[in-house]
Amino acid sequence: MRRAGFTLVEVLVTVAIMAVIGLASAAVVNAMMRTSEQSEQAIAQLEQLQYTMLLIEQDIRHIVPRQTSTDFYLLAEENLLAFVRSGWFNPAGIFPRSELQPVVYSIEEDTLWRQSAIFVDVADGEDSFTKRPMLEGVTALEVEFLGYSKELNDQANEFGSSRNIQSQRATGELPPALLLRVHTNSWGVIERVLLLTPMSEVEETQRREAEQQQQPGDGNG
Repeated sequence: MRRAGFTLVEVLVTVAIMAVIGLASAAVVNAMMRTSEQSEQAIAQLEQLQYTMLLIEQDIRHIVPRQTSTDFYLLAEENLLAFVRSGWFNPAGIFPRSELQPVVYSIEEDTLWRQSAIFVDVADGEDSFTKRPMLEGVTALEVEFLGYSKELNDQANEFGSSRNIQSQRATGELPPALLLRVHTNSWGVIERVLLLTPMSEVEETQRREAEQQQQPGDGNG
């Protein structure tokens, strides 16, 4: 009687087929894992971009014409934007600071950084700024002032909001809006037109700032 069974060739063919199926399955799983990792990275980058743009928008919308020790109300240079913002929450003045905060955005090594300090009038060379990275892969930061007359707008975009602009706007009035361009490696050029705080709100902030400075125990703003 002939016994039923597999020949050596059949076994080898079966093993080869299973090996091919296993390799194909492993390749599919690896591809899915890479795709998942790339998706997670893309989502994380998008969330960081959204957070950065939201924080920049909040900062810019709260800009006030508060002159600092550098004699600038608003400084916009190549890859740099510096200003003083209001609305830094300080309930009942319990912290020894005002509601004003100096903020600087700059680019270093393709990274957008945000710097801030507790007091507005920081002495030159004083190491009191807190610096943190906001967004990687940023190659350039551009700012244009909007809402001026054409002549003044051209000068503002050429010199930034420097002493030249202050001398022509003696009231310390800020431009009504800013055009912000952020050049990124992953998302291209991102543009935002941001309105600044109306002067009525600015005056109210300045009034509260003056009241806080008159209160005993408060630090200088």
